Amino acid sequence: MTMTRLHTGEVSYQAFARPLARRARKLPRDVVTARVADAFRDLCRALQPTVSLEVGAHEAGFSRWIKNEVPDARCVAFEANPYVHQKYDDELAETGVEYHHLAISDVDGTVDLGIPRRLHNTRKGRRFRKLRTSRMASLSRHRYAVRTETVAVPSLPLDDFLHVTDDDVIVAWIDVEGASGPVLTAGREVLSRASLVYIEVENEQVWDDQWLDVDVAAFLAECGLVPVLRDVQRRHQYNVVFAAADLADHPRIRAARAAVYRP
Repeated sequence: MTMTRLHTGEVSYQAFARPLARRARKLPRDVVTARVADAFRDLCRALQPTVSLEVGAHEAGFSRWIKNEVPDARCVAFEANPYVHQKYDDELAETGVEYHHLAISDVDGTVDLGIPRRLHNTRKGRRFRKLRTSRMASLSRHRYAVRTETVAVPSLPLDDFLHVTDDDVIVAWIDVEGASGPVLTAGREVLSRASLVYIEVENEQVWDDQWLDVDVAAFLAECGLVPVLRDVQRRHQYNVVFAAADLADHPRIRAARAAVYRP
């Protein structure tokens, strides 16, 4: 039987993800998560990017870090939640980071952003209250949300917002709570020129119409990006570092992988 391209891509991705998951699970979750994030930052520092992107930025921690490490970089952070953006806007004004109240999606106009305010955990049988400034705002609906506040926010495709050249070195940090589909497809041109991408993924459906980890990997493969590192956050959720194919086997990345999963 001939495998479809999607099935082939899924097999290829799982060949990466499963062995590293086994290695990651031998370490405390906070340790391996910190190591992967630190390795990503170290690789970004070595690349000296001209442009850094942070989608789902919250307080824009990655953008602030890049601006300190690479002062000449253009650091652009997008936060769709108006309550979060208002909280950090003044604080970021003097940092040199471009902090935009904007949803990145395939819509040029206005989109509805859902902010889960109360979640029902079906496994534990408990309900959890969430603040308006939590990290859980999304363009998708959370499956366990029993109360969601909806706000209209401005939206723009990443490819319309940012025009890059062959001389640009681009890195990106993406944490968009189940909305990776509309976010990534709206930035195909930019992401196809990226050197490194750090992105949070899930391997089970938590949000409506959600792209799972294999879907994210398949899309980024079309952009010329391959997975090189991953952590383990929760049973269904983790972060992956993707690198441009010509960087994926670089000695720095091989050394980073060895360091991340050392006992």
